[in-house]
Amino acid sequence: MKMRYTYIFFLISYLFSSMLEVYGTGENCNQVGAQGIGMGNIYFFSDYSNGLNTSSIATFSKSNLTRVNFAPQFSSNIGGMDDKDITVSSFSFSFPVGKSKAVSFGLSPYTRSEIRLLESNGYTISQNSSNFIDHALNSYSEYQFYGGISNFSTSLSVGLGENNNFAFKFNTLFGNQIQMDKIVVSTFDAFNDSSEYNFVEQDSTSKVVLNQFSGYSIQFDWMSKINKHEFGISVTSMGPMNVFYRKYYDMYIYPDQYNPYERYFMNLTSGDDLLSYDPYYSKNIKEDIKFIPNILSRIDDIKLGYHYQIDNRGIVFELHKDGMFQNSSLQVNDVNILNNSKPQSVSYHFGYYSRYDNSRISFFNSINLRLGAYYKEYDFDSSEEATDFALTFGIGFAINDYLNLIDVGVRVGQRNYTLFETENYITGNLSINIGERWFLR
Repeated sequence: MKMRYTYIFFLISYLFSSMLEVYGTGENCNQVGAQGIGMGNIYFFSDYSNGLNTSSIATFSKSNLTRVNFAPQFSSNIGGMDDKDITVSSFSFSFPVGKSKAVSFGLSPYTRSEIRLLESNGYTISQNSSNFIDHALNSYSEYQFYGGISNFSTSLSVGLGENNNFAFKFNTLFGNQIQMDKIVVSTFDAFNDSSEYNFVEQDSTSKVVLNQFSGYSIQFDWMSKINKHEFGISVTSMGPMNVFYRKYYDMYIYPDQYNPYERYFMNLTSGDDLLSYDPYYSKNIKEDIKFIPNILSRIDDIKLGYHYQIDNRGIVFELHKDGMFQNSSLQVNDVNILNNSKPQSVSYHFGYYSRYDNSRISFFNSINLRLGAYYKEYDFDSSEEATDFALTFGIGFAINDYLNLIDVGVRVGQRNYTLFETENYITGNLSINIGERWFLR
């Protein structure tokens, strides 16, 4: 099965989004906020004087305010087929529950895929190849994937003295994904006098797979500061992932109940469109494991970081290793997209910032300028390889006595694949963090 899809990849052109979306349950969504993106897509550290980084849960205990964070994202390819998108990358709410303690709730995408694969030329079957056909035929395939997994998180951040911060995060993973495969058979237009062929569709068949995901993961973060040096470590372990799998064939709409030959494929936009139909086949795929005894063997992500600060300037280095664990339930046929497992990746991040404080008492407190870069290598199960290199920059504003933080981060990069054409891209993130004294401790 895997070889078949690898062969198909050489024959198809892709429309919309990144080719990373055809692995696992879709492209892994960026966990880093606009502040970190500007400094090389880092996760841990802050360049604000209050030490808060809205994507690093261990820093939440450094603020004694109730905070709401909203982060939209813009993405676009550079060159090639037009592909632009604006989405909400995350939303979170945190509040203090004691001295140097904070609880937070957040919602963000975990994996996403919205991609269409179209076989570029298809296959031609000559009239003489079979006694059962009267005309030359053309057959081509089309694949569409929509949806993915979302993450609702609950975390507790605790400050241990002035220089140590610990955080625990429980991620509830859930979501739906639709996979649609269609094969279209056509004859050649006999009345076409031009040099190019036109096709007249004669028949088609389709398979629709609806996967509903439910699972969880847990994350531990630790940050420690020694004079001008700051260190960070984050480890995430994957719990069991369960999948409710449904398979449908030839989902048609008949506009005329008296004419069974006039029919159209259903235009599916979500899993709700299928719930009123009985599937051809369904199965509840569960991972029957004891999580706690196996927590170390199920580690999926590890992040390490170092921050060196001199007055209002600083440099940061981070190492991220992601996708190290493969859930067995996702390896069942038609669960992972095209039955391709998610890739492992290792990335190296470098960032620099300079903060300019306003010494006067006013509405405006500081402006932060950021630069950075990162390099990522993807490792697939097969011989496929990919790399991702990007330059980043950003700016941040602290206003109203550091109650409100506004950050903008931009990435301009290039992904190179063994099998696919190079992708040039630009993404921009805006983070708006509003602080209030609702539960001031």
